[in-house]
Amino acid sequence: MRNSLGNTYSLLFIVRSLALTIFAIALFAACSRKPSNETSSLTESIVTKQTKNPLPEAAALIAGKSLYAVHCTMCHGDDGKGEGSAGGSLAMKPTDLTTGDAAIAADGKLFLIIKNGIKNEGKQTMPPAKEVTDKQIWQIVAYAHTLARK
Repeated sequence: MRNSLGNTYSLLFIVRSLALTIFAIALFAACSRKPSNETSSLTESIVTKQTKNPLPEAAALIAGKSLYAVHCTMCHGDDGKGEGSAGGSLAMKPTDLTTGDAAIAADGKLFLIIKNGIKNEGKQTMPPAKEVTDKQIWQIVAYAHTLARK
């Protein structure tokens, strides 16, 4: 009887170990899968200052223009010169997107500024984008680059 009980516990141990191994392999496979759609690959990648805009420019410009109108013109103005209706009430004039560093900034740098906002001397001078997705930020970046070309 004791031998039979020992064999049962050994068999249970083997079955549980095998089940845990299979579960671990399945979990690893699921986590290491590459994203299958464009949106998830845009939000799961790490963006650096030198990251290139992953969206096709033509499609991004159309969406970017309307997103810019909703989220950016109030401070930066329709033309991007930093003369929007709310810009005058701010402690620091909004950045002119048509000249200087902003006009020649790399895609990734603009993305990070829009996503994280800007602080100068510990004060928030541009709030981070909270109501837009990473894909929408890339669309705004594409449109913002056109402002310097006008």
